[in-house]
Amino acid sequence: MTVGEKIQKYRKDLGLSQEELGQKLLLSRQTVSLWEKDQTAPTLDNLMRLKEIFGVSIDEILGVDNKTEMAKNKNSLDSICASLAYAMGIDPPKHAAPKNFELTNYIDKVFDGKKADRIVMYNPDAIAQWIYQKYSHFFDDTKEHAEIEIPLATVMPSVTPVCFGTMYTGAQPEVHGIQKYEKPVITIDTLFDALIRAGKKCALITYGKCSLSRIFLERDMDYYHFNEGGITAVNAKAAEVILRDEHDFILIYNGNYDSVMHKMGPESVEALSELRTNCHVFSWISELIKNNWQHHNTLVGFAMDHGCHEIDGGCGSHGLDMAEDINIVHLYKGYPGKED
Repeated sequence: MTVGEKIQKYRKDLGLSQEELGQKLLLSRQTVSLWEKDQTAPTLDNLMRLKEIFGVSIDEILGVDNKTEMAKNKNSLDSICASLAYAMGIDPPKHAAPKNFELTNYIDKVFDGKKADRIVMYNPDAIAQWIYQKYSHFFDDTKEHAEIEIPLATVMPSVTPVCFGTMYTGAQPEVHGIQKYEKPVITIDTLFDALIRAGKKCALITYGKCSLSRIFLERDMDYYHFNEGGITAVNAKAAEVILRDEHDFILIYNGNYDSVMHKMGPESVEALSELRTNCHVFSWISELIKNNWQHHNTLVGFAMDHGCHEIDGGCGSHGLDMAEDINIVHLYKGYPGKED
């Protein structure tokens, strides 16, 4: 059965008309009709409401077969924050989960027991582990500039502000305060606060209406945000900031894959083209660091927030508690500085 057929079945089982179901959802009868005809698909918020009304799981509405569902990764995204603090030799944020030992062991090895004095986090949006595995050849450039792959399970709901909130606080959503797709300023202790307390200088480079341009505001750090120019403006500023060599921690956000994936589907030609762009940009940034920061111990990360899946109509989405949305892979490489 399609999603639309499932909605129709559950509605009729409860003896509801399309208009009555629409009233419960604060939506029109026409919206329910379009769902049942599979001409449009419910949003995540509407799926959550349908789940409560029908008394079934979202997986049952979507027709996910739990018997064949991919296993979810065991290590949580919340372990990354304390690991990045460890890399720079500072105390982690107050609510951060324990370190990811795979990453910290690598840090100890690559820097020979010393600490990084620079970290650059390249944050693409919505690149799932299954995409990474299925289109592994697209990541050849990225893998050449990475020495460790860390499978992780992101947090729920698997949407950008929630997941990046966890990545940079080390806290679960109920602790950092963002539990749905909204973008308030996070007020608990973050990695950026910990860095600032330690005298480190941070820069966030973002564009558009992205979450990372909003949820970590009101800190004493440099915000480079572009309302125009998109990833081109972000990448140009990233190069400038790296060459100036004034910041200890640099975050670079590119949401191009996510934007196209939602409209055209995760495996569309258009989305995969944006994926290739992300891979090439990371490689270019890594080369820039390798050639210009030879006097620094630098850790570079290719670190996405969550995964994605295809929905009816060939579009892409995320936000569900399913392996396609939960499983991600971070890639890291350390560049030891050369002694004078």
